[in-house]
Amino acid sequence: MKDYLEELVKTHQNLHLHVVYSKPKKPDIKGTDYHHSGHIDITLLRLTLLLKPYQFYVCGPKRMMETLVPDLSAWGVPDSNIHYETFGPASLTKPEKQRPSSLEAETTSSELTVAFSNSGKTYQWNSSAASLLDFAEENGISIDSGCRAGSCGSCQTTIKSGEVEYVQSPDIEPEPGTCLLCVSVPKTHLTLLA
Repeated sequence: MKDYLEELVKTHQNLHLHVVYSKPKKPDIKGTDYHHSGHIDITLLRLTLLLKPYQFYVCGPKRMMETLVPDLSAWGVPDSNIHYETFGPASLTKPEKQRPSSLEAETTSSELTVAFSNSGKTYQWNSSAASLLDFAEENGISIDSGCRAGSCGSCQTTIKSGEVEYVQSPDIEPEPGTCLLCVSVPKTHLTLLA
C-alpha cells in the first residue's frame, strides 16, 4: 500500500504523504521508510497541515479515535468535515445529536413504540436516545454497527412498518425499505427486522 501511495504522490502535486510508524524498528530509516514516529494526534496534524477547510477521514483503533475526533472539533474543524469509522463493533459514540423539530408532529415521541421483530421485543421510544442504534443497545438488542455516523452501512436494518427521520444526513443512501439506525429516530410507531 505504501508503494502505491508513493506512486500517487509522484503524479498528483496536491497529494502529500506523511507515513507515521508508532514503533520504528532498527532497520527503518526516518525520511525513507517513515516521516514521523509515534501516533497520529492533533499535535502532528497541526505541525503538518495549514489550517484550511479540510475534510478529515479518520479510521483507527478506539484509543486514537476517542482522542483525535474530539481534538479535531476542539481545533475548530466543523463536525460536517470530520468523517470516521472505527475498528470493531460500536467502538466510538457520536456526540449527542439534535433532534429535528418536525418530530413534534401528531404523535409525540413519548407515545411511540419501537418493535424489534427478530427478538420479539417492543419498547416505548425514549426521546433522550440520540438514535435508534443507541436505543436498541440501551435495551439489550444487538445491532451490527461501525461508524455510528451514517457512513458505513453496517447498521442498515429493514423497516417492516413505520417511518424514521434522519437526525443527520447519511453519507450513503440506504436501500429502499431500510434505514441506518445510527443516524435515525422513529417518526411513527416502528417495527424493525432486528
